[in-house]
Formats: sequence, C-alpha cells, structure tokens
Amino acid sequence: MSDTFIELTEDEFDDLYALVPNHINPSATWAFGDGVGCLFETYGEEFEFVRRYDPRKVWTFVDGDDGDMYVISGLHYVNRVGYLLSRDAVLENTAVQVHIPMDTDDEEPLP
Repeated sequence: MSDTFIELTEDEFDDLYALVPNHINPSATWAFGDGVGCLFETYGEEFEFVRRYDPRKVWTFVDGDDGDMYVISGLHYVNRVGYLLSRDAVLENTAVQVHIPMDTDDEEPLP
C-alpha cells in the first residue's frame, strides 16, 4: 500500500519521467514528435520485456471508468491499454497518477 498519492498533469509527467522508446515495435504509439513510440503491448514479447523491467519504472495506461484515460505508476491489469517505461523510478511508497481527459462530441457547450 502506498503512503503518498500524487496526481500530475501530462506536462508535469513529461518533465519528470523520461520515457523509454519501444525498441521491439517500430510502429508503437505514444510518440513525441517524429520519435519512436513508447507504448508497449499487454501481451507477447513486449509484455515479457515490461515484466522484467524495474517495477518502479513501469506505468500502466488505462481506460478510466469515467471515460477518461489515466497513466498510473506500477504494473496493473484491469482496464489496461498498454505500458510505458520510464528512465526514472517512482519514489518508494508513492503512487502517481496522470489524468488524461478525453474530449467527447456529446458534451454540452459552455455558456
């Protein structure tokens, strides 16, 4: 159980945690600019690589129950879309979450 919970913006996450490119799949998504994608799959060779990586440097990209997406520290299975790996570790006893709001066409415009 984590003692500390931290919620970051996408920009704060990008500033704090440099991501490792997916060297297995040249077509991986989650790329910055024209760079190589960083998202690893939830099965096969890519998932085996993620499982062997330092667990404090693993991030799970998940579908949230609220329709938004989240990046959460650690290796998780529920609602997973893929995995990201960082060069820097999350502090011990700390859980980090990045909320990624999804735009929906059915939202009412603000007055």
